Amino acid sequence: MPVGFQDIIDAYYQNLYRYAYSISGSQEHAWDLTQETFLIWAKKGSTIRSSKATKSWLYTTLYREYLKLVRRGSRIVALEDQAMDYETISDESKPLASFDSESVMNLLMELKIEYRKVVSLYYLESYSYKEISKILDIPIGTVMSRLARGKDVLRRKLRNENRPNNIVAYPKLERMSEDG
Repeated sequence: MPVGFQDIIDAYYQNLYRYAYSISGSQEHAWDLTQETFLIWAKKGSTIRSSKATKSWLYTTLYREYLKLVRRGSRIVALEDQAMDYETISDESKPLASFDSESVMNLLMELKIEYRKVVSLYYLESYSYKEISKILDIPIGTVMSRLARGKDVLRRKLRNENRPNNIVAYPKLERMSEDG
């Protein structure tokens, strides 16, 4: 477990930035949110009693800073107003085309913010339902519901991206491993 300030930055910066980008939809806001999170850590991190709580504390702090940014009326493009696309699929037996990570991230950015936050924490950061519930300060049932709905919308968007036949099967969404 990282102990020094630089160790904390080295261990968590990239994933925190990625999460910040997934909820804000902006590289600039993601950078600001990540920097602000580490600034707060520099000021208050010593108050954390257990080094095991560091990761959760950082994500919770980043999310709270995001909420402050939104409340201040900052112009974050959250894509919340987009309507869900529920096209009908006639054949679910064909395999899903492969997608690069940039395409999947772009589709993830199109999810409603409440789904995107949960899907990002679960699949990109490998948090449990309970941890996500604590970070976002929402009930576990809400986490489960938003994750299921977010996955459903993402699957539909992934199917729609395969334009030649526009008919493909559900992909199996899996958590990212520590390696990739």
